[in-house]
Amino acid sequence: MLESRIARAAAKLWYTKMLYVQQSVPVPRDSPVIVSGAADPDRVLLIGNGPTHGWGTVTHELALTGQLSRALTRRTTRPTDIRYIGDEMMPIAGVQAWLGDTALAPYDLVLVVLSMNDAIRLTPADDYRTDMARLLDRLASETKPSARVVIAGIQDVDSLPEYRGVAARLGQRRADLLNAVTRELVGRYDGFQFLEHTAPPAEPGRPYGSPALYAQWSDVFADVCAPALDEARALDPYRFQHELAEHEWQWKPGERLMAAPGGHEALNRLAQEAKAHFGADAAWISLMDGDRQFFIANTTPQGRAAPAELSVCQYTVQGDEPLIIENTFRDERTKDSPMNDLGQLRFYAGAPIRNEQGENVGTFCVLNVLPKSRGSISEEDLTEWAARAEGEILKLAATTETPTTADHDATV
Repeated sequence: MLESRIARAAAKLWYTKMLYVQQSVPVPRDSPVIVSGAADPDRVLLIGNGPTHGWGTVTHELALTGQLSRALTRRTTRPTDIRYIGDEMMPIAGVQAWLGDTALAPYDLVLVVLSMNDAIRLTPADDYRTDMARLLDRLASETKPSARVVIAGIQDVDSLPEYRGVAARLGQRRADLLNAVTRELVGRYDGFQFLEHTAPPAEPGRPYGSPALYAQWSDVFADVCAPALDEARALDPYRFQHELAEHEWQWKPGERLMAAPGGHEALNRLAQEAKAHFGADAAWISLMDGDRQFFIANTTPQGRAAPAELSVCQYTVQGDEPLIIENTFRDERTKDSPMNDLGQLRFYAGAPIRNEQGENVGTFCVLNVLPKSRGSISEEDLTEWAARAEGEILKLAATTETPTTADHDATV
């Protein structure tokens, strides 16, 4: 038991190290919704991490989301709308929070591509079984009777650039175990299918991902998902209309700010400068709106958004003063968050960002892998940097125009 705990601790630290090695790899931060504009498209919900995260691309149009939409349309000859929910930082334990109150009934097919990060972090099989069963139960109860559900297995661990030798062997054994659990659970549901697959080879010189790689991935998934969509449509002669709606913003300027392709140079630069200034492992500037945290500038490989309920920043926006947590693994508010298991970011220091009316709408924060004392950072300094971020956000909010429909379509 002690040996397994030590192995898992080492595996989690290795995964975290790999994430920070990949900080310079582009990831999409635009809308994860692909809309055809057709009157009666096939509607697909993609839930996942790993290849669904879009490593090596800057837009979901070129990542798996957009590539899969086109691959399915080529096979079915029908337009396909896809909404992607997930992130590299989403473990199986966090899927319910990522889904939030998403309505599942409108979708003809749900494709789940999960758990590589659970395999290489050696997530215990019993914990995995509990969380996967919860997800499958929800999909079974909330999707319409005609909907098909495809659960993809975990691909070979050595398809990841940094996983060779002992790390790959340990991860592969866990992946095989978790796949066996998933296969057995999926077999309990009508209309569900387990997909065993092999990762396509990476494009030379682009080991983390590329549009060409996601085009190959989309073919792998479309081979199974296209027939499933045909079956779903045959079973649902009385289809109803439904738009793939995005997040309904409470602070409307936030929507305009997040719609900017490539983000905002001044805020990206500010986050990088803050990381260096505070000697931090990560820094981000985020907008907190409804049940989501949106990363408007981020030095980590996280994507566009994450559930607010899993974020330390939810506590920052609830107050008026800076929040400093010396060790998130021991603080009562944060110690049980599944995000701890992935990012391994123990030290947190954040300050709220306010809108024109003085309401808290976001956060500026810096984070470290190792715990630090409260006195290691100046609250005044933290507040000053948050004020700089706030000033830039308010300036952008006042000058950024609402994107036109054409502009929006071009960026999703």
